[in-house]
Amino acid sequence: MRLKTIFALFLVYLVTAAPLFLPGELRVVLQPATGDGVEVFYEVTSPVMLRSYEGIEPFNRARLLAEQRAEAYPDDLGPPYIAHGGAYRLVAPYVTERGRALATPVISGVYWQDGRRVRFDIVPEVRRVANSQAALSRLRESTAGSEEPAVHAGGIDAEVNRIVLETNVFDPGLRRRLAERYGGLVMVKWDPFGGPMKLL
Repeated sequence: MRLKTIFALFLVYLVTAAPLFLPGELRVVLQPATGDGVEVFYEVTSPVMLRSYEGIEPFNRARLLAEQRAEAYPDDLGPPYIAHGGAYRLVAPYVTERGRALATPVISGVYWQDGRRVRFDIVPEVRRVANSQAALSRLRESTAGSEEPAVHAGGIDAEVNRIVLETNVFDPGLRRRLAERYGGLVMVKWDPFGGPMKLL
């Protein structure tokens, strides 16, 4: 009965909220960000789950180096990530003009795989973002959303350049409260079947 109620509410909401299906992504924006409410989205499945890992290792190594760069210049750069749509790409976000110059250089390195030495040279795709590594890290460390009982998880999502808070409760008031506290630094992932992990 509870499952039917959840699905019924979900269908009603989909009709009334006019969701936005983002092209090329498996994410549905149920409520876009407004001046008085944060964005709420539903993720059908992570695009990472649908990809082969073949050829990703050089990008993993380059991302680690890009993360070190972002931690060294946290006010100029945003958290880097590997884009999974199409061919793999390392995205190096920046906030300031100095950050653009810091994000642009090729990331090179060497690692061993199957007994052979592998060299990589990855040209980052630079992209301007609103939120810096420093701003997102400060908010994450302040346990954003912990004052909301409905929020059961959260962390930095580099691809959306926000702190993503997870909830299984549909609460328009939550959107407003988070917007008042955190502005454009936060968005909400709604998963009706999610919840805090429990030890058996």
